[in-house]
Amino acid sequence: MRKIPVIILVLAAMAGGAWLGQSTLSDKDTLQPDRIQGAIYPQAKIINDFVLQNQNNEKFTKASFLNHWSLVFVGYTNCPDVCPTTLAVMGQIADTMQQQNIQPPQITFLSIDPDRDTSRVLKPYIEYFNKDFTALTGSLEEITRLGRQLNVVFRKSAGADGKITADNYLMDHSSALMLINPEGNLQSILTAPHTPGVIIESIIKSQAYYQHYKS
Repeated sequence: MRKIPVIILVLAAMAGGAWLGQSTLSDKDTLQPDRIQGAIYPQAKIINDFVLQNQNNEKFTKASFLNHWSLVFVGYTNCPDVCPTTLAVMGQIADTMQQQNIQPPQITFLSIDPDRDTSRVLKPYIEYFNKDFTALTGSLEEITRLGRQLNVVFRKSAGADGKITADNYLMDHSSALMLINPEGNLQSILTAPHTPGVIIESIIKSQAYYQHYKS
């Protein structure tokens, strides 16, 4: 899989209103976004409703994001490298946060390959990494609807034989992680390379920024 350059995603995020973090207090009442590996939205980007299905073939909509934090990664089960590596890291993140008595976000894997990634295919795949993870699929239209709102891009690309056929192709896609706040909106974009300690720190800083303006 060829990764789409991270700079494209970051520029897209900035164009949509995100700030690259600065760890400053402009005054005692105003907290600026802290420095993270990626970008925190000063005002979370609104996510409009969508309809997908999880690995148990249950409906998943924006309401499914409410009242907890979620960390979303896009990929596909036939991904040879980035996807399994990133999901393994996300498993480490969840385990480490639990060991530190910190509630981890709901890890959510959004497949961008609906032709091959049915709920039946996704269930054993995602549960291999962690039984508490969520995997999503649905129509290409609905996947694209959510993907665009998350500032992710993806496309089919040729397989090893240089061709795109029904059963033999790769998917180019963004490698960033998207942090969704308890209101179901995009709070932060966390860019690669993904290491557990850096991601956990970025999650905590993003949550602190969100809580500052909710309190």
